[in-house]
Amino acid sequence: AKPDWRAVLKRSLRRAGELGGALALFAAMLFLALALASYHQTDPSGSTAAGGEVRNWMGPTGAWIADLALVLFGPVAALFVPLLYVFARKLWLLVEEDDAEVEHSDQRWWKPVAMLALAMMLVATVLSLWFTEPGGSLPASMGGMSGLIGARAIDAVAGKLVANRSSTSSTLKPPAIVAA
Repeated sequence: AKPDWRAVLKRSLRRAGELGGALALFAAMLFLALALASYHQTDPSGSTAAGGEVRNWMGPTGAWIADLALVLFGPVAALFVPLLYVFARKLWLLVEEDDAEVEHSDQRWWKPVAMLALAMMLVATVLSLWFTEPGGSLPASMGGMSGLIGARAIDAVAGKLVANRSSTSSTLKPPAIVAA
């Protein structure tokens, strides 16, 4: 029986796309890691009005990407690097799974992304609550904007709980003790 050339072409194009996507994600991972590692506060970017020399190893694009990541998550943005690696590795393994060299995993791609995003926001919130003083070379504190929003939400909920507790405790006075 002759192999169906359409099926062979379709499979080879899919495999090429998977391998190409894996290589692109791996390159993005390296780019982000180097951009974050060489971040300088004075590089021209969205949160800096500087117009001088770009000292980021990845050039102006790296300066903007590092600034955006640090504005959103602070140092927690470094967790995007292993996420990109996991995605690149997953795409690479799809080729091996199709060839039955590796057991097929049925994990959905959005579950680890959602869990990592939630974990990053929680860690950023803790960093914003812990380090309350502005300073350093980060564009938006240790927790970034997501941490500042999370910290503000926790402060608001805690303020409501304290206010509700103090208003109920003032209306519920303990019974008077009668001395004999």
